[in-house]
Amino acid sequence: MKCNLNTMKSIANLLVLFLIFSWYSCSTNENNADWDTKESFLDSAIIKISQQKNTNKRSELVFLDSTVYGKKLNLKQQIQIYAYKSGIYCFHLQKPDSAKLYADSMLYILKDKDPQEFPNAFTYAYYTNGDALYANNQFNEAYTYYYKARQFNSKIKDYCSLKEYSYRVGMILYKQRKFKDAAENFRQSLAESNLCAKGEQFANYYRKQELQNNIALSFYMQGNHDSALKYYQKALDYISAHQKADTTTFFYDEMAKGVIYGNIGDLYKKSGNIKDAEKNYQKSININLHSGRETIDAQFSYLKLAELYAEQKKIDQLGIALTNIRKSLDELPNTKAEIKWNKLSWKYHDFLNNKESAYLHLAKFQALQEEDDKLNKRIYEVDINKQLELLEQQNQLHIAHHENEVSKTYLIATAVILFLIILLSIILGRNWMHSRKHIATLKELNETVKTQNEQLEIAMGALQKTISEKDSILKLVAHDLRTPVASIPTMVEIIIAEQDETQKLEYLDMIKSACNSSLTLIAEIMATADISNKNIEKEPTLLNEFINDCAAILELKVKEKNQQLIVQLPDTDISVMMNPEKMKRAVFNLVTNSVKFSKRDTTITLSAKIINNKAFIEVSDNGIGIPEKILPEIFNISKSGKRKGTDGEKSYGLGLNICKRIVEAHDGSINVQSQEGKGSTFTVELPLT
Repeated sequence: MKCNLNTMKSIANLLVLFLIFSWYSCSTNENNADWDTKESFLDSAIIKISQQKNTNKRSELVFLDSTVYGKKLNLKQQIQIYAYKSGIYCFHLQKPDSAKLYADSMLYILKDKDPQEFPNAFTYAYYTNGDALYANNQFNEAYTYYYKARQFNSKIKDYCSLKEYSYRVGMILYKQRKFKDAAENFRQSLAESNLCAKGEQFANYYRKQELQNNIALSFYMQGNHDSALKYYQKALDYISAHQKADTTTFFYDEMAKGVIYGNIGDLYKKSGNIKDAEKNYQKSININLHSGRETIDAQFSYLKLAELYAEQKKIDQLGIALTNIRKSLDELPNTKAEIKWNKLSWKYHDFLNNKESAYLHLAKFQALQEEDDKLNKRIYEVDINKQLELLEQQNQLHIAHHENEVSKTYLIATAVILFLIILLSIILGRNWMHSRKHIATLKELNETVKTQNEQLEIAMGALQKTISEKDSILKLVAHDLRTPVASIPTMVEIIIAEQDETQKLEYLDMIKSACNSSLTLIAEIMATADISNKNIEKEPTLLNEFINDCAAILELKVKEKNQQLIVQLPDTDISVMMNPEKMKRAVFNLVTNSVKFSKRDTTITLSAKIINNKAFIEVSDNGIGIPEKILPEIFNISKSGKRKGTDGEKSYGLGLNICKRIVEAHDGSINVQSQEGKGSTFTVELPLT
């Protein structure tokens, strides 16, 4: 159902005209008042274009250029011109490169502007750039611009802008065939549209009916046909209600209905109701297969109708349909439709036993389909969640950098003030030394010095506070190291005073234990700094041999609590690219954790298996498990991870973090399944190559 995405995009085309006018001319939020909201000659020209029922998009560009020729345009009008032209090239003429040039021009004229003073202009420029990149299938770059646009409006809850962000993310997810996530974003956008202060404007109304249609499409692609039909009907009812309330937009309302009829035809076709499917496809074609209407969507509806003719072997009707579709494609090219048209033309000529023509269309179909598959492969490689996480991290780094710069400025200012105070004190001191004034005057000057010294102490106190705050960060790192080290001097004093040699040995053992504890903590801290995918040298390693080596070394550790280590291996020993020493540390940490948090006389399982070209290493136990509330933080360095073992063994909360970093340095992943009181299973996933 590739055509469904084009249906969604074609609905969005109409909104370009209305959004250009409404975005800037109706803002009532003071934070978004970039300029005056009076209607200009350009607003009137754009409205006049939008009211044309049958128009050529290139002629619209010529008309717009003639309208602004010789006129001095303000910032708002320049933004409107570039946005309008970008939309025409992006959505109608299908030239995303040209659309990006105009979108870049929007950012160029804003390069010397403060985003905080012109949030509307920057928001619209970012959305326009994102749309141009989206049309060119550059989804990571498009999402970056969408994220920037969202940042302007998330804090002040400008739902009119936020709905555009949710809508666009939904479009990307739909194109990636993540239909469930797409539906959620479309629903979010619909909810934000209902909260939009411009809710009565035509652009917001048109977006809402489109969102209901998009939600229905997402349900349809998930196989939830009942929900899809429900939302299609809601969209039709919503449009019909608007037609009764406002007859001036009847032309656009009918186009929207035509799109929905075509989608409903898909539902009937899927359920085997061919008669109603043909009826709805024909209604869609009759409405939109005309210049200036939703021609692209009508082309897809006509192709689906032709497909029904082919399935029923209605050869004459199929031939007429293909001829009419060809005329439309010649007037308005549509790459996706060309693929399907050539496929149906191949079948048509095959029906007529015209082998030469059938072969030509088959070859053309296969070539176009191959190009489309390559494009789709690029689409599926984009991970919106990872992109969002990356952008959030970059944003946090930017905020931290800004705060650091502010702190440095304050620190420099404090130092300058201190220098001036000291300089002033020196000057006053010299004046006192050379002064022959009365002792009363000297006393008065001394009081002045006292006051200034108090001010100096206040300033020094502020500086000390800043230094103290920095030291507190270091204390967090040294917290667990201090306790064992601090106990050593005390025990040394006791040993000096102690006469009993047996007691002395016990205290020496305690000192040794404290030192070992400190060394263990230091080793774990150093280990965390020594792990990255840059310094990991991998080599082919036999998995079974590696696991057996680990088990042999761990056997003594397991026997400390009279536990049993069971090893389960695949029949065939497979080679895995890894750093054996680093990976052994990860396995040791996992098994040691199981030993620590399992009772005596229990069993621990160390297993390996190969699934779908990936190696899996699992460590399972029947120990005390992990409380649900700390499970999300188990791989982080945090106080919540510092639990004692079943025999009181100490934990520093670093071991699992080290495991995670080692595994990720091998381009792998680690996860845990645990239930408190019933044990835990840690799974390491590694690529074979």
